Amino acid sequence: MVITVVFRCMHLTDWFAYSKSIKFTCMSALFRIFLFSFILLLPFETFAQKEPVVKKVTFEGNATLEDGDLAGQMNTEGPTFFDKLQFWKSAPAFSKYILDDDIERLKKYYQRNGFLHPKIDYSLDSNKVGRRISVLIQINEGRPYLISNVEVQDDTTRLDSTIISAARKNFPVKPGNRFVDQQVYQAEDKLTNAFTNKGYPLVQVKRDIQVDTTEHSVGLNFQVHPGPEAWFGKITFHGDSLVPEKFIRNKLLFSSGDRFSRKQLQRTQQKIFDTELFSYVVVRAQADSIRGDSIPVAIYLKEKPRWSLQAGVGYGSEDRVRVSAELTRLHFLGGARRLILNGKHSYFLPFSFDAKFIQPDIFLDNLDFILNPYYIRENEIGFEVDRLGSGVTFQKTFSSGTSAYLMYSLEKDWLTDNTLVTADSTVSPQDSIHNKSGITFGVSRNTTNDIFDPTKGWKLDTYITYMGVGFQSKYHYVKVESDVRHYIPFNGNWVFAARLRAGVIRPLKGDEESPLEDRFLLGGANSLRGWGRNQVSPVNENGIPVGGNSVLEGSAEFRFPVYEIFGGAAFMDFGNVWPNAFDYRLGGLKYDVGLGMRIKTPIGPIRLDVATPVFENKFRTQFFISIGQAF
Repeated sequence: MVITVVFRCMHLTDWFAYSKSIKFTCMSALFRIFLFSFILLLPFETFAQKEPVVKKVTFEGNATLEDGDLAGQMNTEGPTFFDKLQFWKSAPAFSKYILDDDIERLKKYYQRNGFLHPKIDYSLDSNKVGRRISVLIQINEGRPYLISNVEVQDDTTRLDSTIISAARKNFPVKPGNRFVDQQVYQAEDKLTNAFTNKGYPLVQVKRDIQVDTTEHSVGLNFQVHPGPEAWFGKITFHGDSLVPEKFIRNKLLFSSGDRFSRKQLQRTQQKIFDTELFSYVVVRAQADSIRGDSIPVAIYLKEKPRWSLQAGVGYGSEDRVRVSAELTRLHFLGGARRLILNGKHSYFLPFSFDAKFIQPDIFLDNLDFILNPYYIRENEIGFEVDRLGSGVTFQKTFSSGTSAYLMYSLEKDWLTDNTLVTADSTVSPQDSIHNKSGITFGVSRNTTNDIFDPTKGWKLDTYITYMGVGFQSKYHYVKVESDVRHYIPFNGNWVFAARLRAGVIRPLKGDEESPLEDRFLLGGANSLRGWGRNQVSPVNENGIPVGGNSVLEGSAEFRFPVYEIFGGAAFMDFGNVWPNAFDYRLGGLKYDVGLGMRIKTPIGPIRLDVATPVFENKFRTQFFISIGQAF
């Protein structure tokens, strides 16, 4: 029995050691097999997964056409400097078939630009692995074909020489210039538009091109067939509309019996649409229904709903929860009048309500009368103010992006000074409740392509206010402010955005101070982003911002795509506020730099910005979450 026990113990011990040895041996063998297989398969995996990519594309021999223009004709392209910065994106793949097609496209492009016999070839250079390929496009442009003469002829005796003379000014094609297809098409269009805008809606322009291969020259002969002269006929309106026909007719830039003009049709269509009363407007000449020498005109309209409500809820790191609602009533009190009710709430704007009554074309065309009563409560670090007032405005629209206005405003303010120390208070007790009455003249110009996220164009807003016009106005001052913004697209979807703003308040009639609630303050999500809201300002002895009478600020921002709806930004802001009028000390400007992320939404981008002051001898960051671009 003892022997049996000992035998079994030895058996279990040996088996445990033996099993550990087998387990280690098996694991070691499996590791060797895996490592050996990985080494064998690595070249094949690398070859299978790593396709050849384009390192760069260069051009040689193109003395006339620019590299950028030629690259724009090709599908084969190398990574740009900005593409290389986006390291997470793969480089463009290389394909010989696509490159061969690009060469044919380049030849046709040269032919369209006056080089009828170009010779274009390419050579390839790759690294040792053969994955990164450099493409060299070798070009022999040949001799260009120049325009020898330009003639405009007519097959009738009714050709109006004044129309031709006007069209020939700044004509796209001229003798001695290189023959370019696009310029020939532009010349045809210019002749066609010149006649359709002067009463010849059925004009036809044909070209005759004579090529002299010996002299490398091209002769151009445009033959104009004016067709019958025509006038505007009957004007009809289509679609259900509560807007009086008289109001719409006042927007027309032509009448029945006027000489036909396509330009007037296009301008009229835009003018009616700019009233913001219609969801679509179509002004069409019915050339197929011409009667004698008159062309009927049909105007198709679809009105917007009489009632509309827009509401929104958002969050920002500064103003926290934001709530807004706007109720619009079209045809208020009949006609084309509008009533707009607007309400807002946020941390710094606890309560804001205003109404706008708009009477269009009150005395003149595109001259609107606007009555704007309001009640606003503002909550800032240095003060709290309740504003009760109204504005009476006459606004003249000159074009779709240009307007000017003249406004009289009357306001009563209840001001609470939060400077904490009575001796430091900027506002005396008797001034905490006061009236302000003034006149403002302003001009706006906007050529941007998007109201929420512009990528090109520029915007200007400037105004001058004289405060102290009757009604026991407590304060007398002049306030001038201008804000200019410019957006420049480049490198595909990249945008460079810049902003410059300046303002001044000058007290008048012996006033020593301007009102605390109207002074300039900087800092925050839409200003100097390296500082908190309104932290860039003169302060009192208690360190509370009290605002100033001179302001200068600017920003520069690069906006770039990252992935699908995500984008990024790198920016720099500068500016400062000074206590006295015209007290601009450029040596005292503050600067910050930062990075941001943008997430596209239908109502504008969600914006996350991180910024830090520079040249301040210390590092600190400000983080902002908001909706919409900073500018």
